[in-house]
Amino acid sequence: MSAYVNITEVGMFLLVGLLFILLNLVLLVKRYTRARFAMLSILAASVWPALMIVLSVEQLSVIDQLTSGEWTLDAALAWGVVLSTTLMTIIPAGVFLYRLVTISRLHSEH
Repeated sequence: MSAYVNITEVGMFLLVGLLFILLNLVLLVKRYTRARFAMLSILAASVWPALMIVLSVEQLSVIDQLTSGEWTLDAALAWGVVLSTTLMTIIPAGVFLYRLVTISRLHSEH
C-alpha cells in the first residue's frame, strides 16, 4: 500500500457512511422499512467507507478494475464498492419513492 493517506478523504468517506447509517436507522425507527432491508443497507453503509479507503490508499481506479476481466483482490474490492453503494442507496431511495407514491395516492383521493 502507498504511504500516502489523505485524512480529509478518509473523514468524508466515514461521514458519508455514518449519514447513510443514520438515515437507515431513522427509517427503521419510524417503521418505514422492514428490519431486514434496513439492516442490509446499514451493513452496506458500514462496509463502504472501508472499501473506499482501501481503494483510495492503493490509488486504484474502480472502473479500470471492473472492466479488467481479471479476478483479483482489487477487482473484488471494486465490485464490493459497487454492491455496497447500490444497497446503501437503493433501499432508502425505494422507501422514499414508495412513501411518495402512497402520499400522492392518499392526497388524490380527497
